[in-house]
Amino acid sequence: MHRLILDNDGTNFFLQSMTDDIQGSIDHAVGMCPSSVTTYMLCAGAGTYLYPTKVGEVTPEIDLFPMIKYLHSAHRNGIDPFGMFLKALRKAGKETFITLRMNDVHNPTDPTAWNTSIFKKDHPEMVVDYEAVSAGTENWMAYCLDYSRPEVRKYYLSIIRELVEMYEIDGIQLDWMRFPRHLSGSPDEVWLKRDAITEFMVGAKEIINSSGRNILLSARIPSSLEGCRMVGFDIAEWTRLGSVDFLTASPFLTTDFAMPIGDMRAELADNPVPVYGCFEFGHGSQSHCPESLKAAALGMYDSGADGVYIFNFPCWVEYIASVPYHWLECLGEPYKCAEKPLLYSVSQNNHRLETDLPSQLPAALDAGESKDFTISIAHAAFPIKSASALIHSHENVSLLVNGEKTVDLCSLGRGGRTQLFVEYIDPAIPSDQMPVNEDCRLFQVHPSSLKPGINTLTICNKSDVPLIIGRINLGMW
Repeated sequence: MHRLILDNDGTNFFLQSMTDDIQGSIDHAVGMCPSSVTTYMLCAGAGTYLYPTKVGEVTPEIDLFPMIKYLHSAHRNGIDPFGMFLKALRKAGKETFITLRMNDVHNPTDPTAWNTSIFKKDHPEMVVDYEAVSAGTENWMAYCLDYSRPEVRKYYLSIIRELVEMYEIDGIQLDWMRFPRHLSGSPDEVWLKRDAITEFMVGAKEIINSSGRNILLSARIPSSLEGCRMVGFDIAEWTRLGSVDFLTASPFLTTDFAMPIGDMRAELADNPVPVYGCFEFGHGSQSHCPESLKAAALGMYDSGADGVYIFNFPCWVEYIASVPYHWLECLGEPYKCAEKPLLYSVSQNNHRLETDLPSQLPAALDAGESKDFTISIAHAAFPIKSASALIHSHENVSLLVNGEKTVDLCSLGRGGRTQLFVEYIDPAIPSDQMPVNEDCRLFQVHPSSLKPGINTLTICNKSDVPLIIGRINLGMW
């Protein structure tokens, strides 16, 4: 099945948007989702949950989430808004999944413990790094539960069983990327423990199959085989055992404009399943705009993905007044994504983890030094009539694209710009971390110098002081 998948983390609705008119709020949220979205994944919660669970705990009422009072009031009156949302999605014709975050550790040291399950409170020793947690580390990843412990696997399988028994759905997604640490020890030790995760996948599939209903099981995993190995995911064994119906390759909390999905397909060998490509609503420190969303989706198709997965997109209501769903309408088909203009960016380390593909920025250049950076452009993006590059360099630089010269527009009297297209600027980002016009350089790139696949951008520091390259964008028309 060709899918355009939208992931909703649930909190943006049940904790921030839902009013006392529960059905009206749900009908509005579902009605806003464009018809091009084939598959909707609604998150059941994080460490605590958004449905009336008997196995775990419902997210508590705290000042951080003033709207959650309506959820708790509904539960007290025997009403299940989460189930109502699922029903509305199916009625609207969406393929409807519950997505379950396998190790969400948001705010593990918060004194309210709003996202810490009673299970974890009762078994503090079952985290992946008990020593660090005991020392009060601020590293959230240390607080992830360790799936090499049978008790942890049993707990989460009980959650899955409860969800399958409670709801009429088309599928369950196991979101292993929130957060991607599930086994204790070094990377080599994690790989030696991989059978624990495989056993869990098999157990989850057995629960689903025992329901006698046609329910799919999918998994969101790292964006490369190397990343999968780091967290103990033997995806070839998963598919050999028939424990998963499709996979979604995903970075942690950013966007890659190309992924080695072909390597994953080769790894699955004689037991293939569909593989989807996922991206977040940001790329590096930049929030997406329509031009970058199209480029990202086109990159997923060009990488061989069976479709596109957009993570956390409704969370835009945390930043602007309404969710720009109209940006998604073209993403379901490669030919629509290829309509210019397009915006690409060189990979940044913002929000990247070791399980992700490597980043190229920020990068330091000494005076006179040159350095190569790469951008992968989808084949369907061509032909191109016009192209420009924007570099946040702080100082004077020159640019070659695949060895060809570009036109330095700043040297011709045109001032620098911080954006090639109109982007949303998150006010939470300190102003001293945002580019300013005078620190950016703008170049006209001849379309003939660009090619499908990997393109090399060579930047030379023309100043007499060291500089930091913070952002490289390529716009195409």
